[in-house]
Amino acid sequence: MPRRNDISEDLRWRVVDLHRAGKGYRVISKSLDVHHSTVRKIVYKWKRFSTVATLPRSGRPAKKKKKKKSAQTPRGRRTQADQVSAGPTDDTEGDPDDEKTDSNTVPEVGQNTSPSSSDIEEDPTLSGDHASAGPTDDREGDPDHDMLSVRDYSTVEDDGESTDSSSSDTEATDEDPMADYVSAGLTDDRGGDPEYDMYGEEISPVSSDDETAEEDPMEQLFDFNEEKKIYAGSSVTTGALLLLLVVFILKHGLSKAATKDLLDLLNFMVPGCVPKSWHFFKKHLTDSSPTTELHFYCPRCTSYLGVDPGDECLVCQKSLSRKGLLEKAYYFLVMPLEIQLRNILANIHEKLGKHFTREASISDVNTGSKYKRDRQDASITLSFNCKGSPVSNSSKFSVWPILCTINELPYVDRCKNVLLHTLWFGRGKPQVQSFFTPFINEVQKLSEEGFYWRDEDGFERHTRVTARVCVCDTVARAMLQNFKPFNREFGCGFCYHKGEMVQTGSGYTRIYPIQVDGCDLRHMVETVQIAEFVMENDDDEHQMGVKGPSPLILLPFFDIIQGFIPDYMHCVCLGVTRQFVNLWFDPLYANKGFHLTHLHLSNLDKAVHEIQPPDEIGQGPRRLSERMYWKASEWRAFALLYSPIILRNVLPALYYKHWMLLVCALHTLLSQFATQDELNCAELCLVQFVAKIPSLYGLEHCSYNCHLLTHLSESARDWGLLWANSAFVYESMNNRLLQMFSGTKSVSSQIFKNFFSYEKVVRKGSAVLEDASTKLKDIFCSVTSCDVVSKSSDCIGEHLVTLGCGSCRYLSTREVAALQKSDTLAWCHRHCESVTEYKRCVYKNMLVTSSDDSVAVKRNNSVIETTSCFALVESLVVVQKPCSCEGAANCYCRELIIFYKQLQPISRQLVINVSQINANIAKFLVKVKRSNELCAMTCVDITAKCVMIESEGQLYVMKMPVF
Repeated sequence: MPRRNDISEDLRWRVVDLHRAGKGYRVISKSLDVHHSTVRKIVYKWKRFSTVATLPRSGRPAKKKKKKKSAQTPRGRRTQADQVSAGPTDDTEGDPDDEKTDSNTVPEVGQNTSPSSSDIEEDPTLSGDHASAGPTDDREGDPDHDMLSVRDYSTVEDDGESTDSSSSDTEATDEDPMADYVSAGLTDDRGGDPEYDMYGEEISPVSSDDETAEEDPMEQLFDFNEEKKIYAGSSVTTGALLLLLVVFILKHGLSKAATKDLLDLLNFMVPGCVPKSWHFFKKHLTDSSPTTELHFYCPRCTSYLGVDPGDECLVCQKSLSRKGLLEKAYYFLVMPLEIQLRNILANIHEKLGKHFTREASISDVNTGSKYKRDRQDASITLSFNCKGSPVSNSSKFSVWPILCTINELPYVDRCKNVLLHTLWFGRGKPQVQSFFTPFINEVQKLSEEGFYWRDEDGFERHTRVTARVCVCDTVARAMLQNFKPFNREFGCGFCYHKGEMVQTGSGYTRIYPIQVDGCDLRHMVETVQIAEFVMENDDDEHQMGVKGPSPLILLPFFDIIQGFIPDYMHCVCLGVTRQFVNLWFDPLYANKGFHLTHLHLSNLDKAVHEIQPPDEIGQGPRRLSERMYWKASEWRAFALLYSPIILRNVLPALYYKHWMLLVCALHTLLSQFATQDELNCAELCLVQFVAKIPSLYGLEHCSYNCHLLTHLSESARDWGLLWANSAFVYESMNNRLLQMFSGTKSVSSQIFKNFFSYEKVVRKGSAVLEDASTKLKDIFCSVTSCDVVSKSSDCIGEHLVTLGCGSCRYLSTREVAALQKSDTLAWCHRHCESVTEYKRCVYKNMLVTSSDDSVAVKRNNSVIETTSCFALVESLVVVQKPCSCEGAANCYCRELIIFYKQLQPISRQLVINVSQINANIAKFLVKVKRSNELCAMTCVDITAKCVMIESEGQLYVMKMPVF
């Protein structure tokens, strides 16, 4: 008896003929008006059984048919019938279409493999209790009586919608490039199951055909290099629009539905300007997946299994299967450093080693003593970071990346070229030994053998790579060093300070006060010896805080002690600064001399709100009453720039003097350059700050963060000043990674896909938008927050560009007089009838603006330090130098003139002397007054950017630290 809604055999053969002609499932579905899931089942049956006829059910009818419950079982539900073996072999030898069958085709019985649950459809009238476990029954060799529990592939539901779960899963995994990559890799001889993706979800054995079915024939007309205008008279090309769309989708993490709506909207406004389907963008957002590696670890002992987990863990002998590890997500993702370095170095190799340096001064990483000691020619060194970031405040799942930066790049370029090597996603923390093994193995290889790459001119170069510096917070540092945490005995990773336990409230805390007889520093050789002793003797008590050997000792040229630095972002900004500010306003200490009342808080809020900081401070000043929401950069700005001024007449003199010890030291350690004498002075300030805490605030406030202050200066001598190795750049990248996924499915895959696709598209922008309009380049720079394509600017000279569109005008009488007073600029007023005025310019990565522009944007970028004084910029003008270029387009014979008013220091300056230091710790804070005299200079005279704050009618100026 024919089954309900049975499709004619002729129509089924028409489906097969169209499939053999190369048509996709969705195309066949639309042309024959058959549901695409039914098309897929017909083709699948033809591939496996070489027939489209309705096959008889295997075995006798199920007796449980009488039970109403069994008949109402949903079609998507799994039963024990899913566990039966594969059906008969395919005897269609010589069929040319069999050669086209891809790796997703179900294997033959002779391969001794069982089908996945997605291959076997459940018959609602058949109970799993009656399904045979063997491959065949008594009727040997009869292909029409196989023991598969198969539902008729040609039937559909009454409402025309298929409830096949594998089909829906296929569409879901289409958006995940890593799932396609992994599923393709599961068809080898390692015992994998090709019907499962990397997240343990079923995928269709013909999912690749579904992808091709979504292709729009018009997509072949679209390309990033397409120079056709989107409409007649437009200045935007199709290639530029596609590039901006891809960047926009990646930056904002648009879902598939949101992207389709955006494409429909654009095509509605300008028909045919962009592809109609998602497939074009998916293709360009997933092309980084083939180079991504999956590394597995054991579910029981968390030991590293590698890219091929095998059948058994060699450590705990647990039985393993690749499919099971994928289902439970016992893996992490790795993008090899060699691939990333080859892409980056080709574009930025000319900037390697181009640091700003000064004789006999400490500055960037390359000036540190440890860096110079083991430096090798034709090699680059890396700083790396590892820190977990929760995906949300209400989730126990977190993302742990290993991020790297290239030390040979100047700081600004270093921040723009961060490498993502490893990404782990899961509950809790990763096991360090497993998590860092791929990174250690690759660095060992790159250190010994190096790698070859080609520069922009096509020359082949050879480079070796070593990892020298690790930047992380206190918790991660103890985990990576395999030391005790900071709240246990010998919890410091830099010295042998034992710490003390004191009572605080109803509990106890470990403190680290200054030791009178000093404290010995740790060294790598001793640490390795102690770790070996602990491992050999299985010592539960541990030795000097060492729990065992760290896997990082295997990194070439990496010092397990001096290779770590006490990062000032966590130690100072989120540590000491926040600790003492909260202490001042804590009502529990209302009877203490340092306590500040609500009236003080209200006055400080008003003072902070009136400050106009420069653009180097990203977040504008927020009130102290909102400090529980402050980020690390806001605590940094408060400690270094706001607090020395607004706390002067608020905090009692004794405590203000103590606070200035910390601020003075930080200004030295975060300056552009620092001499050895200045570093020694900063070290004394920090030691005095920590030493006076017990007498001023109480012994219980000598926290571990306060103790870390005593190690900051030594770290600066070894690896450069604090800004050169701060965690701010890595923290910013962690925040970016957390914005690169949506939902809770395939989190690590989404992040990897979006991160590397974004990097590739940004690199492509320089070529695609090379001849584009300045407005289009501005939009690209705004969306990407980078300068791969320069914004609207005019290059005046080396390290100097003007921003925006200038306006022509004549010099005023006062400006002419200012030029005449300058020996080097007296020629300007004689040769220039008119000048071009600009509001903004950038000189050596410093943004300088006129005072009018600063008032308009509530940011003050017009205060600078020159070779002779502090200055307030009034205007910026470009004049034409006398030349013989005769107005050629490539003439750069121009000069930027800065007209400014001096900020003259007053006679009575703030002086705070400390007897133990014999120096004025307030020397960085200068009182000034405005001058009405207009002066002129060039950008060569600028030495630093400054901050100006007015308090109680008095102007204060400070040199801007390096942020």
